[in-house]
Amino acid sequence: MKKLLTIIPLVFLLCFTFGCQKGEEAAVDVGVDVDAEKAALREMLNQYAVAANTGDFDLWISLWTDDGVQMPPDTPARIGIEQIREAMKPGFDQMTVDITITIIEAKVYGDLGLTRCEYTLDMTPKAGSETIHAMRDGKALTLYERQSDGSWKIIYDCFNSNVPPPKKE
Repeated sequence: MKKLLTIIPLVFLLCFTFGCQKGEEAAVDVGVDVDAEKAALREMLNQYAVAANTGDFDLWISLWTDDGVQMPPDTPARIGIEQIREAMKPGFDQMTVDITITIIEAKVYGDLGLTRCEYTLDMTPKAGSETIHAMRDGKALTLYERQSDGSWKIIYDCFNSNVPPPKKE
């Protein structure tokens, strides 16, 4: 059973990778400016960081599709904007955030976009206390969907640490 659970994501990844190659070719064929679309995806992550760092929850949540999926480490996926809102709003209310995002690559495949990035995240309780270094060495893979108005929104966001969790004793 463990082997099957390992193989299924790999098959999905291969299908996604090869299926997306056709999408990128299609984008070029129909005259889409892929570089401009990649720049738009980079701006999306910039807005994500600005919203988090300024505590602007309304801006941050507006970057998501209604059926978006957030996949944080060590917890079940949050499916749909209401679950994401419910999970994230208290953090915005209780913490001051300092997130730095470094984009490693951005790709566009038709109406889907993908960014791979690294990030650091510090959080300071608004009630006063020491800063929590929540993520010293994180990585994220984010999938975007082009909206009918041409803008991009987050549809899937998966993130975790490059550092293994502490050993349980």
